[in-house]
Amino acid sequence: MPKLPNVVFVHGSGQSGLSVNYLHVFLPECNLLLLEYAVQENPDNILERFDKEITKTFGNENYHIIAHSYGCLLSTLLADKTKRVLSFVAMSSPWGGSHAARWISMVFRQSKLFSNVKPNSMFLQGIQNIELNIPVANIITTGSKGSPNDLAGLGSQHNDGLLTVETQKKVPSKFTDVECIELPLSHNEVLLSFDTINIIKQHIFGDTSGAEYFTE
Repeated sequence: MPKLPNVVFVHGSGQSGLSVNYLHVFLPECNLLLLEYAVQENPDNILERFDKEITKTFGNENYHIIAHSYGCLLSTLLADKTKRVLSFVAMSSPWGGSHAARWISMVFRQSKLFSNVKPNSMFLQGIQNIELNIPVANIITTGSKGSPNDLAGLGSQHNDGLLTVETQKKVPSKFTDVECIELPLSHNEVLLSFDTINIIKQHIFGDTSGAEYFTE
């Protein structure tokens, strides 16, 4: 019997591993590990714990990553740290940061999340310099009919209700094998979409039997 693939899921800020439940129902069978964190934790501490949990669960075996939002940034650091990631599906990632976070961080100065995701932060600069030579499916959520808001887009930029489309497109230049896929979904609707399921099935499980995902 073929060995099941090892898959790690890293949730977005303010969420938990429960956010993958809908996707998991429709995905092929796999060894799924849900990694939890709090946004106020030091990223170095998060990564150290992630590495230990992965090693405890999968040993030294390779694994795939599915991540959402801020979890994509942590997953990039994780992939660079462990060197055992086979592929990476990133959903709605703030690669270029959030201009709204820049202003909010001036009020909530103790927030590691807002400090980390403001444009040109040291945290984001470090991620932009990481080289990944694995297949990366970068899902860009362009927003559904009622999802855009003025704060996320600073009044004019196209956004998914939380992040601009522009920031999601700023994949680190040293990612050598990237496919960017635009879906007309809000920031969190991507976790409830059959298009997302088909992308994951194709990129992680090699299953191309599903309908073509929506690109517009």
